[in-house]
Amino acid sequence: MTNASAAAAFPSFSDIPADWRSEAQTQLRPLENVQAVLEVDLDTKLRFVRGLVLATDQRLFSRVPGAAAWRSWDYRAGLEIIHHDHAGVGHLELVDGQDLLASWRFTLAQNLPAIRLVEQFRRYQASSASGLPVVQLESHYCPVCKAPLEPEQSECLICTQVIHTPPSTWTLFRLWRFAKPYQGQLFLGFALTLLGTAASLVPPYLTMPLMDDVLIPLEQGQKVDPMLVAIYLTGLFGAALLAWGLTWAKTYVLALVSERIGSDLPTTP
Repeated sequence: MTNASAAAAFPSFSDIPADWRSEAQTQLRPLENVQAVLEVDLDTKLRFVRGLVLATDQRLFSRVPGAAAWRSWDYRAGLEIIHHDHAGVGHLELVDGQDLLASWRFTLAQNLPAIRLVEQFRRYQASSASGLPVVQLESHYCPVCKAPLEPEQSECLICTQVIHTPPSTWTLFRLWRFAKPYQGQLFLGFALTLLGTAASLVPPYLTMPLMDDVLIPLEQGQKVDPMLVAIYLTGLFGAALLAWGLTWAKTYVLALVSERIGSDLPTTP
């Protein structure tokens, strides 16, 4: 089977992003078939840089973020892959005994493909270590992650594991280091929020005396001072205008801080 026919026969090859596909295909050996694909999106300093990890039926090979050369590791006894996440960042580590051979970082948006890659790696690694052939499953795949399913299996265990794994609350605390340089603007936005809320509460307090001192006396045929009416109406208009201005300023300040934090995320180590 040629590499081209392998691409057609194994749907995981089509999961490789288009801009990686031709380069990855040149790295495939004859009769080697891709079983799982993971596009990592963080480097070791947690900056947004793309890389690729592929598990085939013969080996694991990868191009780490920022590197020009590909590296590969054939399945052999003692080779293991460790998957975990911490503070919103996924980790994959390839180890041989106590030696760390390679590591990858990725956002949790890539966690599902990472779990699938680990499953396929362990499946072929166990076959390599035991000498027994890999159990070939029927072409029954999860529609979401494309992981192989047993014929009688109706629920994907990989998807279930991801869905029911609660997100780490430490992710929120990690964002503080990005927000710290803009703590002055954040405090200003908080102050504007309080002032805008206070300004929006003024009209109800002016409506009550307006009813008692203007509308009810007019209904009863009493004479009302036009200056008093003007004061109440001016107060209502001014409070509404002030509340609108404070709300607009709050939205502008917080949106500006949000954009600046977003622009810092890919470059902050």
